[in-house]
This record gives sequence, C-alpha cells and structure tokens, in this order.
Amino acid sequence: MRAIVLPLTLAVVLAGSLTAAAVDRQARGTLPAGTVVEGIDVGGLGVDAAVARVGEAVEAPLHRPVTLTVDAFRSQVSPWDLGYRVDVRAAVRQAMNAGRTVTVGSRVSGVLFGAGSTSVVDVQPAWGPGRLDEVVAAAGRVIGAPPKDADIDISSGWVKAVPEKAGKEIDVEASKRAIMAGVAAGDTAVHLVARPLRAASDPTLAKVVLVRAGENKLYLYENGQIVRSWPVATGAAGYLTPEGVWHITQKLVNPSWHNPGSAWAKGLPAVIGPGPGNPLGTRALRLDAPAILIHATSNRSSIGFSESHGCIRMTEENEAELFSMVDVGTRVAIVQVAPPRPKGSAPVAATEY
Repeated sequence: MRAIVLPLTLAVVLAGSLTAAAVDRQARGTLPAGTVVEGIDVGGLGVDAAVARVGEAVEAPLHRPVTLTVDAFRSQVSPWDLGYRVDVRAAVRQAMNAGRTVTVGSRVSGVLFGAGSTSVVDVQPAWGPGRLDEVVAAAGRVIGAPPKDADIDISSGWVKAVPEKAGKEIDVEASKRAIMAGVAAGDTAVHLVARPLRAASDPTLAKVVLVRAGENKLYLYENGQIVRSWPVATGAAGYLTPEGVWHITQKLVNPSWHNPGSAWAKGLPAVIGPGPGNPLGTRALRLDAPAILIHATSNRSSIGFSESHGCIRMTEENEAELFSMVDVGTRVAIVQVAPPRPKGSAPVAATEY
C-alpha cells in the first residue's frame, strides 16, 4: 500500500509545481497585484496597458498648450515641447522589476487569490532638452527695443529737444523661472518678464548752439530755451556753411590761421600767426565739420551777411562772450534758413523762417 501512495503523492506535487510555474510565468508578464504608479492602481496589467493608463493621467496634461505672453509677444506651446517631460514606461518597468524580487509563492498567490505585496512608484516630470530657451529668445526679439538717447530736432529751423526713450529687453532668467514654475503648477498661461533699458544721459544737450545761415544769427540754448543770440557772418554763395549737427572739438586762444589750399586762398601765406592781421581774431571754436570754426574777426562790416568762406564770424566781444559760455563737446546745429545775404541786402526777420 505504501508503494502505491508514494507515486501518487509525487504526481500531485509535480502537477502542483507545473501549475505554479505556469501561473508564475503569467505573473511575470503582468504587474503584481497592489502595484501603484503615481497613485494609479496598475496591478494585474501588462506593461503596455499600465503605460497607457498612467500616461493618460500623468503624461497627457504635459501635451496641452500653455499660453506664454509678454507685451506684444504671444505663443502657445506645450510643457512637453518646452522640455518638461516624464518617462512613464520607465516607471512602469521599475514597478515590474520590483515585483520580480517577490517570491514565486507570493506571485502565484497574487494571481490565484488577488493577494500580494504592495509596490508604489512615483513619477515626477523633470526638465530636459526642449524649446524653453528658443521660446524665451523669440519673445526677446519681439519686444526688444534699444534705448534712444536724448537728441535734438532741427527740422523746423530751430532746436527742439527730443527726450531720451527707455528701451526694453526680455529678462531671460526671470522668464525661464516663471515658465518653469507655472508649468510645474499646472497653469494654462504664464506671463514672461521684461525689463527696461535706460538711455544714457547726455550732458552735451544742456547747451546747444544754433547757427541760422541766411538769417545770419547765432543762438545759444540752455535746457531747451534760447538765452542769448548774436549776429554772425556765414558762408557766401559757393562757400555755404555746412548744415548739420556738429560738435565743438577745440577752444583756441590766439590761434594761427593755416591756408586751406582753396582757390580763394591762393597767394595768401601758408600760416598767419596771432596778431592784428590774423583772420581768426583772438579766439576760435573749432568744429568737427571740416575746416569750419566759429571765430572772431576784425572785419566787422561782414557781420550779419553771408560773407565768409564757410566759417562763422563774430565780433571780438561777442566771440569772447560765447567762448566763455560753452565747452568742448557742445553741439552746434547749422541750418540754412534763407538764401545767402550779400552785403547791402535787406535783413532777414527770424519770424519769416
């Protein structure tokens, strides 16, 4: 009797082992009962099914567009495209691998009786390569504007101060932080950060000299207002004083006159030193306009007319006064407001121009 029972027992054990092995093979293809990935129960599911279930809850929201704005810039882009991503499949495989460390008995028990150890895996999105830098740079191109320094406008024939204008640029790091914080919080819209660019102050605008050729008067502006004016001689026909905005580059006391080599100077000395015969007088203000000076003259009869070869002439006393009131760097605006006035012509009223 004992010889009969023993083979039967072995058969039962062998059959049980084969059944357990088959069940274990099934368990190895599915996640153990009680497995939770990012709060979602995926126990008993295969890898692909678990990835689909977790992805719907965790990854799908990262593909929904977020509106990014700053001033005139507006763009819609998903967190996923920005580089905020999650690897759901890796998390599911981590949960699967954790299940493989459980004993065969536990896996079989989980399949047959729904019991098993609990495995919990968290899935956290992380920042990686994406379009974050590209989008912030694009915003910068749209809103960026360089500052404009204060300037003068002489289009009317007079000096008009144009105040400086602040520029603007994108604050790259602050904007990236705002996007990253908004995306992590699940916001549907994020406002980027811009910052102003201040224009540099320009001390040369505190005083401006205006020469109105044709009217043949020189005006001194301080802080946008005319404070003094003097009659001058400007360029005759064929030798017009050059229009534009120039600067005083030198203040010369007892200057020497150097022959410019022009046709009108043919036969004159190469240099005339300081003294009564010097055509520049005792003081001169050199401009960055080629060969142009504001200088004193002993030819007082030319004052008020267009009688020079391009330079601006003043009486000695007026030149000395102007000389004491301006510095190197002062702007000198020259405008031809009327045709050249030869000696003997009627005076030009400033109100006509």
